[in-house]
Amino acid sequence: MELIEELKQLMLEVGVEPAVVEQLDPSRLLAQQGVDSLDGPAFVMAVERRYGINISDADALRLKTLENFADRIGAGR
Repeated sequence: MELIEELKQLMLEVGVEPAVVEQLDPSRLLAQQGVDSLDGPAFVMAVERRYGINISDADALRLKTLENFADRIGAGR
């Protein structure tokens, strides 16, 4: 499974609505696609746990798309 699909699955696991996840465009801002301010922090924490990386608060604010998350995970491996 490619990383973007893994991230979408992780979003489902933290409670993002399936209809939102299904329509996500990896290059568009998550906030503009229905991922709300409660889902964001839960998703960041889940990414940290799943991929064994540490995402600072400052980094988390810069991670706005699924592609941003994929790039950060790649850099942290």
